[in-house]
Amino acid sequence: MSDINIFSDPFSVALIYFIVGTPGIILGATTGALWLRAHKVWGAALGAAVGYGLCLGLVWIYVTN
Repeated sequence: MSDINIFSDPFSVALIYFIVGTPGIILGATTGALWLRAHKVWGAALGAAVGYGLCLGLVWIYVTN
């Protein structure tokens, strides 16, 4: 049994979620900015949020199955 615990505080958990979701943020922001060319900033923000959610959702499905 290991006494090393990476989930020792809420900051660590949030950091791990951010690291896991980073590819979704990058791909989503790029796709959103290209898709909504007239509103690149809004498109990038919306795409990043959707990409982050999808990335975390897919990782959750992969881990639980």
